[in-house]
Amino acid sequence: MQPISSPSAPLFPGFAEYRLALADQVKMAYIDNGGGDHPPLVLLHGVFDNKATWFRLAARLPGHRIIAPDLIGHGHSSKPTFATRPAHERYSPDMQVGYLATFITALGLDDVLLLGNSLGGGLALRLYLDFPALAAKVRGLVLIDAAGYPHKLPIHVRTLGSYPGKLLTYAPLHALARASGLLGLATWRTFRRCFHDRRKIPPELAAVARAAFETPNAAYAYHYSARNLVPPDVGTFHQRFGDVTCPALVLWGQQDRVLPVRSAQRFASTLPRAAVHLFPNCGHAPHLECPDETAACIARWMQGYAIL
Repeated sequence: MQPISSPSAPLFPGFAEYRLALADQVKMAYIDNGGGDHPPLVLLHGVFDNKATWFRLAARLPGHRIIAPDLIGHGHSSKPTFATRPAHERYSPDMQVGYLATFITALGLDDVLLLGNSLGGGLALRLYLDFPALAAKVRGLVLIDAAGYPHKLPIHVRTLGSYPGKLLTYAPLHALARASGLLGLATWRTFRRCFHDRRKIPPELAAVARAAFETPNAAYAYHYSARNLVPPDVGTFHQRFGDVTCPALVLWGQQDRVLPVRSAQRFASTLPRAAVHLFPNCGHAPHLECPDETAACIARWMQGYAIL
């Protein structure tokens, strides 16, 4: 583990930040508070996001070891070109899940809770379903406005995954977009889409996200993440949810404009041990827009299943 410092560090007092080598040219950045009396939580963010998204929720979950990685290509994790991989594999969900499984195994985590928002929720489900040895160590899943069912991608995702997003991978055009403020504007519009009450958008979090988008090769990673975001099994993946035997908590903002709120009830009907809570007047990120209620829901759910 290689200790590092980053702009997100002030958001997480009591946490240290590290980079863990997972493969050649692939290092995963993560924060870790070092321990706690309750089961560890691994927090998985969504596409174009980073570990800083958890700063409000992490402060409200005392007693747990909390580990929040940056997905490969995001935040302060490596952003290689993966030139030797087929284009359809670069930064795909399956690629991310493979690295996350290696990451969790390398940290020796056991008796763990996987908590994911958006793409991160879908990755948590894939980790559980595709890696049986890891699933045996998972106490529960917390799915916050999680991916898992077929849906139309938001326009900003489709744009980054198509030709305009490809243009941003060229250094001169990326520099021009940065200098003109286009990258900052794109970041702010993404936040506006994810929040119902825009007054609750944390300006410090928007600054971290903008800085991440401006780092070398970030546009390349975001382009391929968007291009390959829909997995080949998107039409059938949900048919495997009946194999999730651990407890699951499904949390959803009723005004989500990224993923439809009806997916919450679909999860409830297909996950064998699912509980559901909907947040009124809340968008795609309850952990940011309603952090107190989100933390309280998680605490009640853990107590109900004797996870604490």
